[in-house]
Amino acid sequence: MPLKHLFRFICAISFSLTSIGAMAQSAPLTSENYMQDGANKGVVLLSVRWDRKWNCSGFQNAQLRLIGFDLFPSKRSVDDEGADLLLNDAPLLLTKPRFDDYAFLVEPGQYALSKLHIKVARSVTDIGIAKAGREVLLKEGSAFTGTFNVDAGEVVYIGHFYIDCAEEPGLWRYYLKDRESFNEYLADQKKKVPELDTSKASFRLFKSSFFGKDFELN
Repeated sequence: MPLKHLFRFICAISFSLTSIGAMAQSAPLTSENYMQDGANKGVVLLSVRWDRKWNCSGFQNAQLRLIGFDLFPSKRSVDDEGADLLLNDAPLLLTKPRFDDYAFLVEPGQYALSKLHIKVARSVTDIGIAKAGREVLLKEGSAFTGTFNVDAGEVVYIGHFYIDCAEEPGLWRYYLKDRESFNEYLADQKKKVPELDTSKASFRLFKSSFFGKDFELN
């Protein structure tokens, strides 16, 4: 499915203001849960930029509002509002032009993109949320829009996520481009959770032909 056709379908799903809120099964990483379950679960590192991107593909602005991933194959129903790894804390009003870092302790396995919400605005009064859920992103049980993998005991960096405006407002997975930047990123994560073993961290990007380009760190 061409990217433009996918996002035309997404934007047709909903163009009305909605409230977003759900609980994820994955837990934000802490010293306590890492010491207790770090050997049996995996650690996923990622960053998300929640600020508005202006003059985006014919809209005044666009903003990521929610990204969700399911363990694949997903056991959740199409209408389930949750996700096995859910990021949905985008600020409603005040946003900052920066990437926010996240670390989650998750069940090991393959994860597939299962939920995506993007707020789009034509003006201060003409605002909506384009939504895609499992009926689109996991169509017919296929994880064709993107996956990542994490094993028990692993620490995996899967990328930086932000709005893309190439055709329609959409998701794009960026990445750290050199070993020095990656090491600095890992050092920041270790400051938050000193027990985290970053020496064996893997640079293993969320893989997608829709939302990012392949890249391996040398």
